[in-house]
Amino acid sequence: MIVETRELFFTNSALKKALAWYQKAPNQTDLPLGVVTTVTPTSDGGLSVQIQQSGASRSREVVFTPSKTLALLLLFCRRQKVPIPRDAGKEIEAADDGLILIVRGETQTSAPPP
Repeated sequence: MIVETRELFFTNSALKKALAWYQKAPNQTDLPLGVVTTVTPTSDGGLSVQIQQSGASRSREVVFTPSKTLALLLLFCRRQKVPIPRDAGKEIEAADDGLILIVRGETQTSAPPP
């Protein structure tokens, strides 16, 4: 068996761009339209997002669970044409100034026929 492990580091600015793509996704109701002012990774791999909506005096906090954050990152990778195998295992870890997406794929090996 061959095991491939990739770590994709998403900086804070990349997370803001990913959220901008997610805001434009059809039928999503998790993230209201507005300016993303702050993105803070949580220790469990989720995100805390501050949104400033037009006409509002205060910003609004939206919290993404780790599974929603993973969906957000995979959508962003698809839009940026970063290949992620569908059947690979995926994990998210918080980093100092962003998130790390760990992709682990396994390929079965075989020997030549006798």
